[in-house]
Amino acid sequence: MATHPSNRYKPDPIESLLAQDDVVLADLAQAVTESLAAEIARARTALAAEMVLCEVFRLTGRDAPDDADEVERLDAQTALLHQVIEHAHAAGTTEHLALLRVCASLGPDATRAAAAQAADRLNRAGVTDRPWAPSLGRPSLLRAWHYGDIFGSQASVGALFDYRGREHLLMVLIDHGLGGGVKDCWVAEGRRTRQMRDEVAAKMAAEEDAFFEDIDAAALTQLLESALAQAPCPEQRDQIDDVAAYLHLTRSRAAHLAQLAGN
Repeated sequence: MATHPSNRYKPDPIESLLAQDDVVLADLAQAVTESLAAEIARARTALAAEMVLCEVFRLTGRDAPDDADEVERLDAQTALLHQVIEHAHAAGTTEHLALLRVCASLGPDATRAAAAQAADRLNRAGVTDRPWAPSLGRPSLLRAWHYGDIFGSQASVGALFDYRGREHLLMVLIDHGLGGGVKDCWVAEGRRTRQMRDEVAAKMAAEEDAFFEDIDAAALTQLLESALAQAPCPEQRDQIDDVAAYLHLTRSRAAHLAQLAGN
């Protein structure tokens, strides 16, 4: 299984920004932008580029005040991303266009729209896209499955995706006892992702009170959209971190599948 993304990228300017209440957002936004652009410039695949921004989401979620609600967290995240988009557009290089493409794929609705417009302006002006840009946010679905307990308290969905020959796994835990929202979600790469479906199926077959089923894209989309329509409900520290990091990516995958299905 792939190493956790947080082991690969720690954007120090963002940690500094979130750790200092007396620093004005704009004062460090340019440093944050350059850090992200440099890291995404090293990304060889669409998923690697997405993981850079996912780690930003993790950090902004982790370092938000404990008493902040979801609206306040989203507002802070949106403010930071708008600053990043503005600086990236002003810089106008290939690396900054790549950052804008990732921001257009992941994040709150308002910042994704702003990033898409800024990216298109740079592209029309002659700035070249990275080779992975056309496939960003549009992986092929290879297979999906759904499993949990027969009492309906919790269930999980697994989805194996392919980015031009490179596979990755998205796992989402849904807790119906806490309102039916996303309790945990995470992404993995590597050879073991191909085996995950069979490993889970075997484990569920050994459990008397469990179910397992293969599902198609339509069923996967319905399950994800239903869970995403509810408030996230992570409880443990690792679940909170994972949901902060990967909820936007989960939304992106669900929206892509819905678009393919014509919904």
